[in-house]
Amino acid sequence: MDFLQMLEGIDRERLLKRLQSGDINEAQFEDEVCDFALTGLTKRMQLHVPGLSSPEPDDFAGHLSNMFKFINTVSSEKSHSKKILRRAENAQTLVDDIYTNWAKLRVVTQTYGRVLAKRWTKRTVSKREKILLEAWPGMNPKHRPDYEVVRHGLKGGNHRDAIMLPYINLEDLSFKKSLLELMVSRTEVHPEYFAFSDRLPFKTAVTVKAVEPAAQYDQVMLLTDQNSRDTYGSLKNIDTADVEDVVWTGFAFQLGEGLIVLETQQQLYRFLWRCAELLLHDIVSLHTVAGTDNMDGEAQFGLAQAIKSGPAEWHSVSEMNISASYRLPQLFSLDSLLRLAGAERDAAEDTFWALHEDPGFFQEQVISLVQQHLVSCAEAFGKENNLEPTARKQAGIHVVLDVCHDIIIWEAIDADLKKLKILRESFSTNFHLSERLPLEYEKGMESFMFLVFLAWRYAVPKMMHLLMISHNFVEYFEKVTDPQGRYVDFRIRTSSNMPPILDLITSFYDTKKVNMMGALNILDKLGRLMETDPVQRNLISAELIKEISKLAALAQIHDAFVRHQPTIQITSQDPELVLHHHYGRFKVINNLEGYLTGTSLGSYTKPASSFMYPVGKKPTPEHTEQMRQAESKLDDFWDKVDKRKLLPKTGKTLVEWLGNRVTVRTLHGTEPWKPIIQSPTELTPIQNAFQPFPDSTPDGNDKLPMEPRKKQKTRGEPSSTTEPATPPASAQHATPTVSTIALPKKLHKTMTAFFPTSEQDRISRKVVWKDFLHAMYGLSFQIQKRHGSEWYFEPSWKRNAPITIHEPHPTHEMTFDKIRFEARRMARKYGWSSETFVLAD
Repeated sequence: MDFLQMLEGIDRERLLKRLQSGDINEAQFEDEVCDFALTGLTKRMQLHVPGLSSPEPDDFAGHLSNMFKFINTVSSEKSHSKKILRRAENAQTLVDDIYTNWAKLRVVTQTYGRVLAKRWTKRTVSKREKILLEAWPGMNPKHRPDYEVVRHGLKGGNHRDAIMLPYINLEDLSFKKSLLELMVSRTEVHPEYFAFSDRLPFKTAVTVKAVEPAAQYDQVMLLTDQNSRDTYGSLKNIDTADVEDVVWTGFAFQLGEGLIVLETQQQLYRFLWRCAELLLHDIVSLHTVAGTDNMDGEAQFGLAQAIKSGPAEWHSVSEMNISASYRLPQLFSLDSLLRLAGAERDAAEDTFWALHEDPGFFQEQVISLVQQHLVSCAEAFGKENNLEPTARKQAGIHVVLDVCHDIIIWEAIDADLKKLKILRESFSTNFHLSERLPLEYEKGMESFMFLVFLAWRYAVPKMMHLLMISHNFVEYFEKVTDPQGRYVDFRIRTSSNMPPILDLITSFYDTKKVNMMGALNILDKLGRLMETDPVQRNLISAELIKEISKLAALAQIHDAFVRHQPTIQITSQDPELVLHHHYGRFKVINNLEGYLTGTSLGSYTKPASSFMYPVGKKPTPEHTEQMRQAESKLDDFWDKVDKRKLLPKTGKTLVEWLGNRVTVRTLHGTEPWKPIIQSPTELTPIQNAFQPFPDSTPDGNDKLPMEPRKKQKTRGEPSSTTEPATPPASAQHATPTVSTIALPKKLHKTMTAFFPTSEQDRISRKVVWKDFLHAMYGLSFQIQKRHGSEWYFEPSWKRNAPITIHEPHPTHEMTFDKIRFEARRMARKYGWSSETFVLAD
């Protein structure tokens, strides 16, 4: 209940409207409040004000004190209301200033774009910083100043720029193209295009008291979809009851919010124009040219052309993340989200089948899990106990559970995105920004946001567990016990010397901080720290950074829905009911864990010679037999999972239990050794090299055929179910037309490491990550660096078949096992083999 309505007889809206309309002055307003307050005191001798403890009924002094504190609170709101209304009268002045600088920048970037680009990029970092500081004195020096404000609990108006304009900082803008990209994006479209995104930090700014909260009136400000000087920032009268609906669509802004957006944009356009003046200071005709208010929407921007026509560069992770802050906001696209979710689902499924088929990969995962659980058990039960059996048992469970967890999560997200796409296509017209979404579609969007929220809640504890058992961080956590002294959980120890990267990662566990900052912004800060500080980067393990990548994919999907226009309104009367529905879908994860407990799988997690898989060594009778024995041992493990775990409890094998969440594939193994008769000119056939993951069986309901394994030819044609690869015939982005791809020498050398044509290529090659990126770029892949260690590769010639690959950590070199694993994935997805890549003439 509002503090004014807590006084008997006082109508908040009536009083405020009378004050705003001038029916009563400030003194009369205070007198009327006092009269009603004293009436209430004499009737009940009790007045409760939010934030104050209620005095005893006979404590007259206490009630009187509360009354005056209450009046001060009311007066503060009244003063704030008057201030906003007074500022609203100057809205047109702000708009005129914004459009004047926008128009000047628009013309100048078109006329002198190449000069701007040359003069900025040729300057040293120190000289760029000098220009930036002259154009914006006192500019924040570091990347993501908003995070530092939230992290340290800072408050006050002097942090307004850090929250509302976090990308205006020396560290980011001093990069080669950041300022130029900001100029292009802000002049390429009208200011209204950025109004929605410029408003997003407002709630955080209010929380840290960097700006005053927006009060609700019977007027709203129109910014979105207002692409002229006359309509941008105009005020519209509206019934008070409808304000919330209109504002929630994102089309109209409350007065306080709208004014903050206008003031923020005024700062920004003034700054950009000042930078242009400083860079073009010697051009006499600058102001004359800028005075020609060129409003041609079809104009070609010289600055944009200058940026694109520069030499091709490979940007660092930091530059790629920074660049996104200075470009046009991305439009909402269900197709792009579907490709992302599909790539994540495919990656989980490939891991699932690699664990079934590849003993070397299986053992690598198990060894990592055993090490993790040894640390976890030591902290929970004490180092003096024999922990290895318990750790091995847990590793046996989690080698199955973890990959199934990822499959279930991403299958649900992928399936619901497909349903949303079908639902969206059922509406033939585009949605107008000033109207709410169709109710059925809005409910579907809302339900999906709850699904992503629940997936986040499942993913964060898994990431935190890896963090807490990391050797580099275990000292910063302590175990929590119940009254009987039994282990319950971990908690973070307060420490002044906590590594910065640990402080950032633990932010994901702080719901308040995530809500204030946004998960993507925290990930952005984390990515910059890892890029600029190798010591901090090397503190986190490869397993942990992969889990961070999974969180980042969820955060990216969630952020796309948050930025959707019209805004998705939470209409559910019972959000817990929606969450419960999705929880039922994820409950199978808990059920699977219950099925796997009991019979120990620990005997299969010993680092024994039976799992040694010498695939990287020269084929010999001994190596071939050793590989066959390892494959047989791996078959035994999965047979035990099925027959002793799932079948007795569910009547299904693991693959049958997962159902349509996975595509059934045929396993391939090593054939018995056969002597090779070779002529002097023949190359040695490559056995057990980079065979693709097994293809799908024609009937998706067939059981997983565990044995006998069938050897697949390494140098043969791709299977009929795999779409043949047709990337470009050179390193340029040409349309693919043939099944063989001619590559320049350097790119050919990289790809033959993945698909070797000789025994020497197969067993001796390592690949530097940067060389792999160059090769994929040459094969017409669009490459995006995601947060964490994950990179997203989308072939321009087959956009519905993207693939995600993790960068090696902590090194930047792909080892033989990593090359082999990723080669098998690419072979299955694109049909590539050792015969695909040839050396260009």
